[in-house]
Amino acid sequence: MPTSIILLLLAAGILLVAGSLLLRVFSDGKYEIKTIDLVFLVIPLLVVALATGKLKGIDMFGVKADLSELLADAAKGKIKEQVAPAQQLTVQDAVQMVQMAGKGGMQELHVLIERKIEALELRLGRGGYYAPAIRTYFEALSGSSYLRVVVVNQPDGKLFGMFNAANLISYLRVAGDSGYDQFQQLLNSRDAASWAELSKLPGFVGVASAVRTSTSRRDALQRMEDLRTDVLPVTNAENYFMGTVERSKLTASLILAATQNLDGQAKPKEEPR
Repeated sequence: MPTSIILLLLAAGILLVAGSLLLRVFSDGKYEIKTIDLVFLVIPLLVVALATGKLKGIDMFGVKADLSELLADAAKGKIKEQVAPAQQLTVQDAVQMVQMAGKGGMQELHVLIERKIEALELRLGRGGYYAPAIRTYFEALSGSSYLRVVVVNQPDGKLFGMFNAANLISYLRVAGDSGYDQFQQLLNSRDAASWAELSKLPGFVGVASAVRTSTSRRDALQRMEDLRTDVLPVTNAENYFMGTVERSKLTASLILAATQNLDGQAKPKEEPR
C-alpha cells in the first residue's frame, strides 16, 4: 500500500479518535483516552486492508476476530450504488462562459460555478483548443470545490481517459506556458502518438482502467490500490463515460455492508411452530 494512502488513512483514524475524545468531554467532562479510541485510530487502515484481501482478521487489545468472510461477502457487492453520475460541461461551454466573464464582468463565471460542474469534457482531435483559453477556464474552475475530474473523450465521444483535475492543473501551473502549449498540441492532434504522450501527464487514468457498475467493490478498490488513485472513471458497455467512483464511498459502503451482514447473523432464528 502506498505511503501516501497509509498516511491518509491514519489521518482519518486520528480524526475518529479526536471525535471520540471530544464526545466524551462534552458528555461527561472526562479527558480520557480509552482502548476504543486506539481502535478508531486504525479502523480506516484495517478496512482497506481487509477489503483488498491483505488482512484476514484482527487480534488486538484483547479482541480477536476473523472478518474475512464478512468482508469478502461485502466486497463482492457491485459498485453501482457508489457511482457518482458527474454532470459534464463541454469545453465549448466553458470557453464561452469564461471569456464572456472576462469581457463583461463576473456574472457569467458565477453562473458557471453555481452549476456545480464536477467533470470538464475535452475532445481529442477537435483542433480548436487554445492554450491561453485552456489556462483561463482551468484557473477559474480550479477555484471551485466541485471540479474533480477532466474527462478526455475520443473523437467519436467514447472515453479515452480521465485526469484528476487537481493533479493536472497543479502540473500545468508549474509547467507554465510551455506546459499549456504542449497540452493544447496534444489535444488538437489526431495521431495516436500524441494521445499516448497525453496519457503520460500526471493524474491520468486510461479507459482500460475504467470500471463498470457491475464491478465488485473489491476489484475497484484493488484497481485503485494498483494505480495509486482515489477515483476511477465508470463507463458503460460501449465505453462511454458515465461517472466516477471514489475510494471513500467504496470504503463507507463496505463498512455498511459488513455491518448489515453482522446484523443479519445476530438476529435470532424463529423457531418453527
